[in-house]
Formats: sequence, C-alpha cells, structure tokens
Amino acid sequence: MKLNIAYILPPAILAASAATALAADIKTDGLSLHRNGNSLDVKTEIVLDDLRLKNNHQIYITPVISDDKGNATTLPAVLVNGRNMQIAIERNILKETTDRHPDVAYSVRRHNGKPQAVSYTASVPLLPWMIKPGAQISFPVDSCGCGVDLGSAPATGTPLNLNPAGEMKRVYITPSVTELPVAVHEGKARVQFEVDRTVLHDAPYRTRNGQLIDNRKELQIIDDSIRYSLTDPNVEIAAVDIVGYASPESPYLHNEELATGRSRALAEYVANRHHLPREAAHYDAVPENWGEFREIVATSNEISPEQRKDLLALIDAPAYGPKDYDEKEKTLKTDPRFAKLYRSLILPKWFPVLRATKFQIKTRLKPLADEKLAEVILQTPEKMSLNQMFRVARLYPEGSEEFNKTIQTALASYPDDPVANLNAAISVLNKEELTDADKALAAKYLAKAGTSPEAENARGILATYNGDFAAARAHFEKAAPLPEATRNLRLLD
Repeated sequence: MKLNIAYILPPAILAASAATALAADIKTDGLSLHRNGNSLDVKTEIVLDDLRLKNNHQIYITPVISDDKGNATTLPAVLVNGRNMQIAIERNILKETTDRHPDVAYSVRRHNGKPQAVSYTASVPLLPWMIKPGAQISFPVDSCGCGVDLGSAPATGTPLNLNPAGEMKRVYITPSVTELPVAVHEGKARVQFEVDRTVLHDAPYRTRNGQLIDNRKELQIIDDSIRYSLTDPNVEIAAVDIVGYASPESPYLHNEELATGRSRALAEYVANRHHLPREAAHYDAVPENWGEFREIVATSNEISPEQRKDLLALIDAPAYGPKDYDEKEKTLKTDPRFAKLYRSLILPKWFPVLRATKFQIKTRLKPLADEKLAEVILQTPEKMSLNQMFRVARLYPEGSEEFNKTIQTALASYPDDPVANLNAAISVLNKEELTDADKALAAKYLAKAGTSPEAENARGILATYNGDFAAARAHFEKAAPLPEATRNLRLLD
C-alpha cells in the first residue's frame, strides 16, 4: 500500500520560498547613494531581464535601508505585475497598494522574455545611524504582499558607505629641522708632556734631563679611532671632545693650568691633522684625577686592608676648593700612615697612570641629497633625523608601500615623538578600507601625537569613522583655524 503524505506550510513561508526563487532573477545596476542635505537620494536601475512572471502573479520589490543594530527604513516599492494583474489594476479591479505596501512608487507590467528595467529614484530622511558602519541597502522581493518582514526573500545588502570620513582631509606634519643624531666613539690615550710644560711632541723628543718622550703610539690610538669612525663614507666628524687629566701632585691651581694647556695642545693637534674646524675640537681638563686614584686604591692588591681603608677615607673626605685638595696631597706626603707608601708606590707607579687623556669622537651624516638619504635609511636609519626621514617619505606617492614603510621606520626610530606618531596615524587613516584593527592602531598612535591642530584634526577623522560625531565635532573645533579642519567640519554637518 502506497502512502502519500502532504506537508501543509503557512502561506507566508510558501510565499517567501517563491520570493526566494524570484529574487535570484532581480538585479540592480548603477546604484547611486547621495547625501543631499538632510536627505538620502537613492538611484538605480532595477533590471528585470531574467524575470519570468506568470500572468496572474505579481511581486513587490521594496528597497530597505537597515543596519546591524535593528534600525530599518523602508523605501517606496516597485510593483511588477503579470499581464492579467496589470489589466486588473488598470481597470481598478485591484489596488496597487496594500496595508503591507502602502507606498508604491512604480507599477509596471513584466513583458516576459524581453529586456526591461525600472529607473528607480527615491529620497528618504538621512538618519544618524545610516552614516555609521554596518548600514546597508537591500532589495528584497515579496511575492505575496505580506511585506518585507514576512513574505520576502533575504537579499544581499550593499554598504551605504555614507560616512564622510573617507572624504576628509588629513594633514601630515613636516618635522622640524633639528641637530642630526651623533654616534659617539670613546677612547683613552696617555700622551706624555715634559715636566711643567704644555707643548705637545708628536715625534720622539728628549727633554733637558734626558727623558725620552715618544707619543707616536698614543697619538696613533687617537688617529685610528678617528679613521674607524669615518669608515662609513656618508658620515663626517661632528666634534672631537678631549679631556686631560693630571695627577694630584703639585698645587691644584698649577695642575689646572697644566691640564688645560695640555688638553688645548692635543685638541689643536687633532684639528690640524684631520682638517677639522677649530670649533669642532673641544677640550676640557680635570686638574687632579682623584676619581681614578680611588679606583686604583679600591682594587690594588699591593696594599694592606688597613692602608686601603685609610686611603679611601682620605680620598672621600669632602673638598670644597683648591686648598682642600692641596691639603689632601700634603697629607699623602707627610702623614706617617702614607708617607712611605707615597714615595715607594703612589708617586712613582700610580700617579703616572692618572695622567691620561680621554676622548670622544662624535660623527654624524654629511649633508646628503634626499635620494641618497633613501639609501641610508635602509641600512642605518639611526643616523638620520626625523626631518630627513620625512623628506625620504615624500619621494614616494602618498599612501604607497614605500611611503608607509618610511613613515613606520621613522616611528620605530622616534617612538615617543608626537610628530612621528601623528604621521603614522595618518598613514593608517589613509587606507581605502579601515578595519577595527586599523582604527585601534590609529588610536594608539594618536594617544602620543600631542595637541597640535593637525593631531586634533586626525582625532576628529577617527571619531567620524567610529560614528561618534559629537566627539568628532569637538576635535575639529579644537583644530581651528586649520583650513582642513574647517572643511571637515562642514562635511560632518
């Protein structure tokens, strides 16, 4: 025995199923959405070419603007009739409108098998939620007159993209011209001088008492350091800083005069030998090198713990001027605890070590064309200023991969600089499509971008993207009188 089972479905479900089949045959072409003051103008061609409609059938095509928060606005419908339904309407046997479709803008008969399109235009009030992300327009098809919420086939929505942020003007800031970063190379040399003299001998020299002074090895240390600093052909010497140290014997003021004169002589030698401007060779002096004396005492294994304790106490005793230092030296020479040690170890062995010269060689980039800087930034960006990096970025089209990469390099080199953070934020905001991650990244950069009008303008654009128009207005007003901010405020209005 064969059993036939029939499933009876509610009319609305049956109608929706039919509408789904018909919806696949409906297309739109040339969709245009235009903000017109407080209204939204919609224009499109509803193409019926693939639609086959039975004589006794009709469908409503009802555009709907909606978002993901439950907001919706229904636009006037298009009524498409089969042959008999169209005749019934023309003879007033049927009405175009229903309770579910009270607003029909267009009523047409479908001529099956022939190309056919309806030029659709409508205007609805522009509501704030329509400007926010998630707003879209769709064209559901209703084949039963049940309305878009009951008898319509689901329709794929097209984003409205009405948010004006994409049209708003961003403003990069050109960083100020600043001193270039310098690389510092440090060294130490023990350049000898004749007793009580400040003349520098760069060749072997025998003094009046028969002492041989040969500074070639020590001066070579300085020369080699300078040459090493200049191994990069793009750098030059910014400065050479020389500090001369004297040992504590003799009166403090005399030592100060000797140490200063000897430092000056060495600075002049370096400037002449390496063709530096005199002002690039700096010199200073430490008349008595008590600091390194203390280091020797603290670590020497040539003295007893008791001697170390007494010497450190003497070295660490407060000294407020030359007389105090001279008094310390006198104590070293005459105090029974130190006198023998002074003659046998401190004066002949330790004090000569204290007579040294410390130097710093500071290098920086030479003046280079922007095209050459574009090569430098790939290898040694730490040598460049923020201004130079932005000049390199400007070599490329704004928004290009090279431009954005350079902006990011500048941020990596100057992570706390407000201008670097602002320009990085703008490079993100300039993307054609902004994801939530992009917005979060832009917000992170703008948090460190300072309070310049350009930064406030960028914050206004980000707030506009996020649909927070009140905050956007406040930021644009803070950015006044920046012309771009004034224009952006008009777009927001």
